Amino acid sequence: MQKIIFFFIAFCYFSLSFGQKVDPTRDFRKQIYWGIAFSGTNAKMKMELDPSFWARNDSLLAVRPLAGAGGAFGGTIAHKFGAEKRFEVKAQTMLHLHQRSIQYTWKSKPVQTLRIETISFDVPINLKYYSVMPKNSRFYVMSGLRWSHDFQSNEDVVIGASKPLVAIKANTYYYELGAGFEFRLQYVDLCVELRAANGINNALVKVPDSYYSGSMRALYPKLFCLTLMAQN
Repeated sequence: MQKIIFFFIAFCYFSLSFGQKVDPTRDFRKQIYWGIAFSGTNAKMKMELDPSFWARNDSLLAVRPLAGAGGAFGGTIAHKFGAEKRFEVKAQTMLHLHQRSIQYTWKSKPVQTLRIETISFDVPINLKYYSVMPKNSRFYVMSGLRWSHDFQSNEDVVIGASKPLVAIKANTYYYELGAGFEFRLQYVDLCVELRAANGINNALVKVPDSYYSGSMRALYPKLFCLTLMAQN
């Protein structure tokens, strides 16, 4: 997948850079730009263990988070501003499907892996700054915030102390950083973007007497996205 993206970017860059400049006034003709987006994702978690649990525990040897792949699709709306229209504020509405896992290593039992499946509605809002466009391609950097609502959350489920289940909260918030390339085509602007989203709030639903969620003090979701967007 990485090789495909690399060759795609290289092809677009060289083919557009040496061609005739396409629609140089596009940024100045409209106030609102609409688009679609498709993402490949890698979902992870930052974990903090509970010292009081581990001080009294003699059965559980280790807990570690595992990453999982996923995908997303949705729509975008953007507004460009500034004297040269090199700033852009963009909002997306995305449906995400991905999975995170937690692996438990026991003293006298086989290794156990719990999966946390997510189907979420995400709304990232970002500010972008574009470089100049000498030909038909340019680079940009971005930062912003994201709200995510997980339809699969077990936050309201009553979880027994012995039940092998870890729940995360339905609503999580992230800050985002990223960068990308924009390619100007005849009818659309095509973007290839890489962004990292890091959880701000503790998403763990803790059951104090549980070996599963009780062994942790906090979980902060993380999300890495490789996104292809078309905008006009």
